[in-house]
Amino acid sequence: MKPRSHSLWAATAFGLSAATLASQASAQDIGQYVADQGQYIAEAEHQSDWEFSLGAGVGYVPEYQGSDKYEAVAFPTFEITWRDAITFSGEGLSATVYERDSFSFSATLGYGGGREESDSDYLNGLGDIEDGTILALGAELDLGASVAATADVHKFMDGSKGTVVSLGVQSAIPLGAGRGLRSSPSQIGMMLIGGLSVDWADDDYNQSFFGVSSTQSASSGLRQYTAESGLNSVNAEVGFIKPLGGNWGLTGMVQYSQLLGDAADSPIVKSKNNYGAVLLVGYSF
Repeated sequence: MKPRSHSLWAATAFGLSAATLASQASAQDIGQYVADQGQYIAEAEHQSDWEFSLGAGVGYVPEYQGSDKYEAVAFPTFEITWRDAITFSGEGLSATVYERDSFSFSATLGYGGGREESDSDYLNGLGDIEDGTILALGAELDLGASVAATADVHKFMDGSKGTVVSLGVQSAIPLGAGRGLRSSPSQIGMMLIGGLSVDWADDDYNQSFFGVSSTQSASSGLRQYTAESGLNSVNAEVGFIKPLGGNWGLTGMVQYSQLLGDAADSPIVKSKNNYGAVLLVGYSF
């Protein structure tokens, strides 16, 4: 889940922070993010106070963050936007709080952020991390030359009750006549997108997802482990957005993520390197 404003990539840093392809996020979360980006192109055909988007996608993602096993999934996406400032989607309710020149600031109220023991056989005995309310704040600074710097903070009010901070850079390169992050939609044909990011998490988050308590150790057979705060992943993404005509669009993304620090050393982690991919077809009106 990411905050969103009405600049092309506003506050939805391609780093995706706590909702990366190779993290605890579901493929539906990722697909919704991809849908957010793909909807922008269709706005060239539909300029009004209200905009709607529906989509369906498939993904190939790790069973959990740090897993060495992958699964194929299918999911729907939707998005409703009012005056390009307030958005309701599978990510939650988002609003542009402030925007001036090349800087924007957004806030999102969403739900999720959990992990189920049933997600993988290797999680047996660790119990569930409950879903709950997520508060997110995001800022974006357009640096020009199709590059933006982003910063995002996610606070999980339930479940881990942790905090994740993500810093990144992202790029969107139109292959048509338009150039730059704020090019008019009517100027954009196919677009290449990509980004780099680094995630930091506090004690609560890292212990919930990567730590093993004495009780969990007895139930799972994994050694007891304490995961403290610190950098826990670096991420790289690349993808495309392709208009198909008639308000239809095709969007795809692949990502690589490497766990760091206490997260990487956790006995829960079977692989420090995770990959993922999503392909989405969407219709906007």
